[in-house]
Amino acid sequence: MQIIKKMVSKLNIPVNIVGCPILRESNGLAMSSRNERLSEKDKQFASIIYKTILEAKKQFKTKSALAISQWVSKQLNATPDAQLEYFQIADEATLLPCIRKNKDKQYRAFIAVYINKTRLIDTISLN
Repeated sequence: MQIIKKMVSKLNIPVNIVGCPILRESNGLAMSSRNERLSEKDKQFASIIYKTILEAKKQFKTKSALAISQWVSKQLNATPDAQLEYFQIADEATLLPCIRKNKDKQYRAFIAVYINKTRLIDTISLN
């Protein structure tokens, strides 16, 4: 939604974007039509994505964005059936990567992971 809001603003498109919470499976996996491409085993395995960004949110209180990004990369790269495409902590307003945290800004983590051949994305507010 943040990306769509930014695009609408930049292109001055006269629409109102109404956000809603991400709906999740019982294991935390964000609900998506892409989930239909996953086997039951892969669906359970894909819960690692949500678990990872929840832990990143906890770490965001005390660690740098760089340290968290390195941790996420290490976690997912050590997982055989997952391939991290990207993990980024960004300013919610500008979508620019977080280099140094500012207490007056809102940050969000964005992630894309392939589980076997299915690309899954997720996001979470960090503060």
